Amino acid sequence: MWRKWIAALVVLGALLMGAPGALAQEKSYSADRFDVDIVVQDDGSLLVTETVVFRFVGEPFTFVFREVPTDRTDGVEILEASVDGRSYPQGTNAGQVEVESGDNIRVTWHMEPTANTARTFVLRYQMFGVVQQTEDADLLRYQPLPDEFEYTIDSNTGTLRYPASADLLETPQVTANTAQVDRSGNVVTFTRQAVEPNNTMVFEMTFAQGSLIATPPAWQSRQAAQNALWPLWVGASVVILVAGIMGAVVLWRSHQPQLKKSTAVYYEPPTNLPPAIAGVLNGSGASPSWSNALATLFDLADRGVLSIEELEKKSVFSGKDFNIVLLEQPDNLRPHENGLLRLLFETKGLWHQSVKMSKLSSAVSGSQWKMFTEPLEAEIKAAGYIDAERKSRRTWVMAGSFVFLILAVLIMILTVIFENQFGMWPMAVAASFFLMFIIFLSVGSSLTILTDEARLMANEWQSFYQHLKDVTHRKAAVGETNMFNRFLPYAATYGLLHQWAKFFEKEGWTQLPPYFHALNRADDGGMAAFVAMTAASSSSGGSAAGAGAAGAGAAGGGASGAG
Repeated sequence: MWRKWIAALVVLGALLMGAPGALAQEKSYSADRFDVDIVVQDDGSLLVTETVVFRFVGEPFTFVFREVPTDRTDGVEILEASVDGRSYPQGTNAGQVEVESGDNIRVTWHMEPTANTARTFVLRYQMFGVVQQTEDADLLRYQPLPDEFEYTIDSNTGTLRYPASADLLETPQVTANTAQVDRSGNVVTFTRQAVEPNNTMVFEMTFAQGSLIATPPAWQSRQAAQNALWPLWVGASVVILVAGIMGAVVLWRSHQPQLKKSTAVYYEPPTNLPPAIAGVLNGSGASPSWSNALATLFDLADRGVLSIEELEKKSVFSGKDFNIVLLEQPDNLRPHENGLLRLLFETKGLWHQSVKMSKLSSAVSGSQWKMFTEPLEAEIKAAGYIDAERKSRRTWVMAGSFVFLILAVLIMILTVIFENQFGMWPMAVAASFFLMFIIFLSVGSSLTILTDEARLMANEWQSFYQHLKDVTHRKAAVGETNMFNRFLPYAATYGLLHQWAKFFEKEGWTQLPPYFHALNRADDGGMAAFVAMTAASSSSGGSAAGAGAAGAGAAGGGASGAG
């Protein structure tokens, strides 16, 4: 019996310990009402009184905030902030209000911890220069609720009083959202119920010209002056862009050798260049890429230096992986070939016999990548393929292009800083300079650094590359029976490796290079595994290769919340 009593006490204790958590309420708040009283003054300013009854539930709240935007006004002056009828002095302690100036004036009521009760918050402020002038009327466009508020509002009433002498031309219009509109004399009331979070409203009222203001507000006059200058800013940006494009064209034509291209089609490698060097010369930049490293890898494998083995999958969810195995290190290898072997198989001075293809990304990243690129570039330079003057010129053009980028960024920053004086139209000039940066960077990268002799050789290799590309696109016929294996390194150096393998797989090719060992050759001779290997190898060295609110246009809005 006593055991049953002990068990019952344990259960009761567990229930009592969990009771506070079960009784605790989730922290939330809502507004019973959000009322806005607006009085239009004789000078076109608005005297605004916001009254919000917040209901707080759950854990204690310690502050309420309201952000009042100053755009499309000549300024906002906070007059009073109170809670439950008690005016709060300025400060950051409980029972005080904090006012922070800026594009949005932020008012924060700091209160003692408040939970499970309702409290009334009142904010009075004056907005200057809200009424604006159109061609034939005085226009009042206003957003009485914030743009952003995360709470629901049970009832929202906006009351607007305008001078009796003002001549209202049209019925007040709600241009964003809907509301019930009532008018009695010079008093207009906007009423809404069950307002969801961020569901704001904008209204417009049109008065006879001069009945509210004699001259436009300062912000509108300033905006008109800025807009009047738009042809100047746009014209300047067009002049800059046109002049830059013409300069880029002249630069490219004057520094790009005009060599007569051969019309001959090369179905075989034009010379006996190693695949990596042929691939580099085929471009204008003579900058080695991962494709050139792959070409060297397959060339070495074809010469018996390496082998590639398919590995067993560790799980049904893992992808295919392959081992690159070092079989021998001949003494007659080129510097860039030795560099690739060091890159793949040497770690901190120690050599290992194999490397997984899935690990190549880390093996060829960072400073290790230069083990391959530096010897390759040195060989190209030693062969006399690089024109030092052209290389220097290209460097200067590409470096000089960043001057345009700096100018674009500088103008953007200055435009933001001096927006009140000049508006946003100077951004057109910044955009022109940014386009100039792109254009000159592209022109610089396209300028060849090769000698005329190397350029002629590169044109021949370009023809061979186009032939291989045409084969993969079925625009050219397959030649000799061993075309797949023989030209594989060249397809790799031109970035065609995976397309090359996929094409021959679809053609039913089953004769794979002797250095590739698939786990299951089946009917395709292991071609599916080889295609998977080309996809994995092409992506493994990727890092080395690359080594408006609803109230828009209206005064008011802002944000509101509590926490």
